[in-house]
Amino acid sequence: MEIITREIIATDWITIIIMVCLTLLATAKLMNSARFSEFVMLFNTNKYVVLNQKGNKLSTLFNGILILVQVLSVSLFIYLCVDVLQWQSGTIDMMFYFKIVSLYLFVLICKILIEKIISTIFSIETLIEDYLFYKVSYRNFLGVILLPLNLLFVYTAKPSKIVLIVLVVSLLILNLIILFSIYKKNENIILNHMFYFILYLCALEIAPYFMLYKLII
Repeated sequence: MEIITREIIATDWITIIIMVCLTLLATAKLMNSARFSEFVMLFNTNKYVVLNQKGNKLSTLFNGILILVQVLSVSLFIYLCVDVLQWQSGTIDMMFYFKIVSLYLFVLICKILIEKIISTIFSIETLIEDYLFYKVSYRNFLGVILLPLNLLFVYTAKPSKIVLIVLVVSLLILNLIILFSIYKKNENIILNHMFYFILYLCALEIAPYFMLYKLII
């Protein structure tokens, strides 16, 4: 079997994407330096979540900027994964990246809207708002963590398949730990509504990302 090397030919547009992410982070820090400092320490302390999850903070401009950084950074990481792991037989270029961005953003917005609709139907708005803020905050932080990794993989050393697979698995495990910590906080509610919780996991935590994978590939 002939091995075909697949390389990212041009990185100018990737440089622009990374610069946009850094500019957005600088803007967020200028808007509220104290809150930004709490955010970047999220894995050391949950002070950011505790102080900001009340009062529908998910829809603020500050959080919107961080969500945009998450979308751009995670989409770039997915783009690199598709290229290195050869998941896509077609052209891997800038338009393919923006396809990933569009799909990722669509899935993210739809999930949040559906969860908000469910919270209204079952009159659990406060619980869902806190849950969404907690989950989105940690995923925003993961998006920030991926920025230096994206820089490393694009400009320094293209990762091997093994390295990338280990990294992807590690990120998935970290995401599961974050979700488990949320569910642990609401253990009593979940145990009392186990059937609905399983339906929720299948419909809103597993199916959307499986659909995203299929649409990209």
